[in-house]
Amino acid sequence: MPGKHVISRDEGNILIMSVVIVALLIATGMGYMQWSSDERWDSAYEEATVQAYFLAQTGVIEQGLQFLRTREPQDLPQGTVILPGRVIPDIGRYYNTKVSRVVSLSQGSVFQRTDTYDVYSTGRTSFINHQLGNRKYGEPVYVERTATMRARLRSFANYMYLTNIEVTRFNEIIWFWTPDTLYGRTHSNDFIGLKYSPHFYGPVSTSQDQFRYFQANPYFEYPPQFNVPPVYFPRTAESIRANANPFVQSHNGQFMTWIKMFGGDGIEIYQYRMGTPPRDSLILSLPPPRWQAIFVDGPCEVEGVLAGNLTIGSAGNMWLVDNIRYDGANDRNGWFEEDQMSSMLGLVSERNIIIRDNWVNGRANGGNLFPGNPARSSIIINAGMVALRESFTFEHQNDDFEAYQGPEPDERGYIYLKGSVTQWRRGYVHRSNHGGTGYGKSYHYDFRFDVRPPPFYLEATDEQGHGLFDIISWGEQTPSHR
Repeated sequence: MPGKHVISRDEGNILIMSVVIVALLIATGMGYMQWSSDERWDSAYEEATVQAYFLAQTGVIEQGLQFLRTREPQDLPQGTVILPGRVIPDIGRYYNTKVSRVVSLSQGSVFQRTDTYDVYSTGRTSFINHQLGNRKYGEPVYVERTATMRARLRSFANYMYLTNIEVTRFNEIIWFWTPDTLYGRTHSNDFIGLKYSPHFYGPVSTSQDQFRYFQANPYFEYPPQFNVPPVYFPRTAESIRANANPFVQSHNGQFMTWIKMFGGDGIEIYQYRMGTPPRDSLILSLPPPRWQAIFVDGPCEVEGVLAGNLTIGSAGNMWLVDNIRYDGANDRNGWFEEDQMSSMLGLVSERNIIIRDNWVNGRANGGNLFPGNPARSSIIINAGMVALRESFTFEHQNDDFEAYQGPEPDERGYIYLKGSVTQWRRGYVHRSNHGGTGYGKSYHYDFRFDVRPPPFYLEATDEQGHGLFDIISWGEQTPSHR
């Protein structure tokens, strides 16, 4: 008909295709917008989870760790303490911060350390929801993350070797040198002297800004730490004194107390008058110690085989008169496998710990005359040792001023130590006098001490008496949002 245009089949197909293409473009555009919206939401969420995590860590450090590090050991909580939160402007806040004492560790022993703490803090932040199609579009999305940290109060047993002063009373440097190999943590508040090629397979630190060197080429498994806060040495062993059972009197220093351990047969305590030969004058018999401290208010002598968990403390010098080893340890060198040993010993003197110069400890060159004979040379020590006001050392060093002079040489064998040594002033265990006097060192750290010290052992504190803590682990819980 005139005036009308009839659409051909081809033109109709083109129109349909155009509609389809426009619809696809619209759908693609909307899909891209949705994808872009989702990506923006995911990106905002990821950013918020990071912020929440660092907010939580801030709470752990600012509140939890600070709380622990400003408390004296006796003031640490026995349960859970809730700490304040804090708002950080334009970022978020942390809250629900708490410190909880760990009641028991993996072994489940009632004697496990109770100075391990878990710190928790929750960080919270938010972002605006710009996700298309979400009914909460434009509203804030809150994201939370909870950080956790486990910290443990450090004790003197956490150090393989700990000293306050590295020189003798005559200002002589006692060097770490080539024969010295140490496997645990080593720290001194003083300048550490390094000579030739000592080896350190554990962390090494000093409170000074440098080492003292003499032709030194030391090996360090870990980079040394300098200017570390000093470890405080108390004058008395209060934790042992307070928990001792028995507390043995020395009658104003008139008597020497002699403690002999007999493995599964328990412990016998003798006393004899100072200045007279030792004699069997039994005053106490004790069963094998499950978890116990003995304190002697004066000097004492110690020897024997321990079955159980014990710390022996003394107000005076502590004399090691024969081998001191755990029941089940090798009777020639004191070695034992840590995962197979349950006994643990602490030896703490408020003065010196001294190896007695007698026949069983290698007197008169026993190390050369009777090498490898434990009845006539060397000494075994399975223990963590602390000499609070002086040194771990040995008797009769053949100095010119000493009345007794041993033979030349006067090598007495080895100190077979598996444990640890803490001393106010580093003491000699070998001298060059008489062509060689004293003991070689065979020192190995008892790594069980890094988890649990002997009973009522001394805590490591700063000069203000605040506990020093090691961070054992960091963790976090699954992030959440709502």
